[in-house]
Amino acid sequence: MPLIIFLLILALPVAELAILIDIGEEIGALSTVALCILTAAVGLSIVKRQGIRVFQEMQAASRDGGALGASLVHGFFLAIAGVFLFIPGFMTDFVGALLLIPPVRLALGKLGMAQFVVRRGQARPHETIIIEGEYWEERTEEDAAKARLKEKDHPDNQ
Repeated sequence: MPLIIFLLILALPVAELAILIDIGEEIGALSTVALCILTAAVGLSIVKRQGIRVFQEMQAASRDGGALGASLVHGFFLAIAGVFLFIPGFMTDFVGALLLIPPVRLALGKLGMAQFVVRRGQARPHETIIIEGEYWEERTEEDAAKARLKEKDHPDNQ
């Protein structure tokens, strides 16, 4: 898994540069840079607006005792969208723009939760372990004498 993450970290900038070069050849370098800045600015303003709305929904839900799950999912993926939109490039902007769509965020949240439940179920199977056996309590003479005194002093025995 760490190798896959390492390769993705290396491949992402290379792919972004290739796309930027191709688009730069078509529309010009200055236009490409301006387009990157524009997509980042518009995307981040949308993230901010949606983030404020999600935060208000979370406050209302916690005040009213409602469920926070959907709001937490939206907030988490909005934060990721903000990171993707802040990174210069068209691939990351596309991923960030996808995360701005609420049904996409919920679908990813459900998928992630399903994976979490499946992994947790595999890690800890819910089987009951029954150990049969016998036990007995051994009393010393001192314990037996104390028990006889308690029985004798108890008000129900009089």
